[in-house]
Amino acid sequence: MLLIAEPPVSVPFETAVAQAGGRLLRRIGWAQVAATLPLLAGRHVIVVEASGLAAPVLDETLPLIAAHLAEHDVAAVIAFDGVQIDVIARHLLGAAADLLCDPDPQQRVTSLVAAMRPARPRLRDRLRDAVQTEREPYQPNIRETDEERLRRLTDGMARISRFAAEVMRMSGTPADLGDRRASYGSEPAVGAAVRAQEVRRLIQCRQLRSKFFGQFGGEALFEDPAWDMLLDLFAAELEGAQVSVSSLCIAAGVAPTTALRWIAKMTELGLFIRHPDPTDRRRAFMTLSPRASEAMRAYMLAMRKIEAMG
Repeated sequence: MLLIAEPPVSVPFETAVAQAGGRLLRRIGWAQVAATLPLLAGRHVIVVEASGLAAPVLDETLPLIAAHLAEHDVAAVIAFDGVQIDVIARHLLGAAADLLCDPDPQQRVTSLVAAMRPARPRLRDRLRDAVQTEREPYQPNIRETDEERLRRLTDGMARISRFAAEVMRMSGTPADLGDRRASYGSEPAVGAAVRAQEVRRLIQCRQLRSKFFGQFGGEALFEDPAWDMLLDLFAAELEGAQVSVSSLCIAAGVAPTTALRWIAKMTELGLFIRHPDPTDRRRAFMTLSPRASEAMRAYMLAMRKIEAMG
């Protein structure tokens, strides 16, 4: 393993490497990264401690690390502070790196152990046709992985689109009514354009679950970061608002490290798109992909139709 860290903050990772059973070949400071990376031979895990580092240093050096990871197909573990989420995500989101926000010692060890394992097939290779094809019915499994949850999510969104189209066809409502507006003060008509207020109301209803049932198992009982982020991005799209990576992590309702993993996977899957901020190199914005946006609209219209039937 190669550790990139300044001496004052290198100890946590040095300890974690030993506990993970790894071998630390060398530690270098950030000023040595540009000269050292081209000289590396073999598939060494890159371990990076970015906590407390100034944004200009990160902006200058992280692209070099990202390029090395992509060119040599090696893994990395990156630790950083919460205030650095946007600049870290701008350069490394989607790279072969585990992004750890304010990690505890055990998280460092666990991530290093995972990074030392042989590489598995990438999510896109395994799920290339997830939206276009039918899959087997979901069977509840308490040991379900994040990738399996994402697979269910994409399958579900594809079915939502088909269901909404069928509902609109059976009701005789043209699908091109999306631009029509309901009369002032009324509830939206079944075929009217989806409004941001409807999505925000749905988000508020989801948050009520923790308020009334959190006493039984804490907020973690209702964690569903993928869906929470889809709702937040769809609401922002309807409002014409921009959502930074750090804001999306908050909307996910889980720890930042967990949220970043979900964002990376959903971006790779084609649900999210990352857009660099042209006015601030330290930040990137997230949006729904056109297909995900279409599926969310179809979901909202289908739900509205079901409510109208009742």
